[in-house]
Amino acid sequence: MYKKILSGILLSILFTFSLPVFANQDSEIEHLNILDNKIHPKVDLVKISQSGNVIQKENLLIVNFAQNFNSKYYKMGDYVQFNFENDIRTKEGTLLIPCNSSLIARISEIEKPKWFSRNAKVYLEFTHILLPDNTNIPVALQIAKNKKYLQEGAKETAGKIAAYTLIIGGIGSGLGAAIGVAAGHTITGLIIGGSIGGGVGLVSGIVSPGLHYKAKQGEKLILELQDNLKVPCQ
Repeated sequence: MYKKILSGILLSILFTFSLPVFANQDSEIEHLNILDNKIHPKVDLVKISQSGNVIQKENLLIVNFAQNFNSKYYKMGDYVQFNFENDIRTKEGTLLIPCNSSLIARISEIEKPKWFSRNAKVYLEFTHILLPDNTNIPVALQIAKNKKYLQEGAKETAGKIAAYTLIIGGIGSGLGAAIGVAAGHTITGLIIGGSIGGGVGLVSGIVSPGLHYKAKQGEKLILELQDNLKVPCQ
């Protein structure tokens, strides 16, 4: 019994003397700086240590398209490159991912435009970050919005429908003017023709195939980490 008590006391003493060693190995917590005041992430924590820095999951990363993108010319299995145009740092100043690093994504699925203005969908699997020194870092990322795929929005779709309405409406107006001239009432013909043509254009725009997804070089994409990301000390 006394031996067990004595052993317990000795272990406690040893643990107490070892505390400074463990304290020296502890990491520090800093906060990710995403350089955009309009974006409010759920998490901004980064663990800093000598063995490497860990960006906590649910943090946001901002990348830019490395080249113009048009889903019309891509297929499943193709790769897409994104760039980090700025250093990714903590607010405290620690460098995490240097600028000119790249993020590589593979197209895991792509849906072509469909009838009734259903736009193309591009699903991406983000595979790794490539640092300037050619270090590869595996990542688990997804698009940081409700739709987890790339797709043209309502604004672009409405523009396409409006274009159909305008173009076909113009043709309809010309036809109406010809009918009006034959009847001796040009203005009335223009009104009738515009109404018919505009209606046909609106319907045509709605039922026609949707849009391919397009992005310009340098266009921003906001991503959310799905797992902790460990990056080497820079």
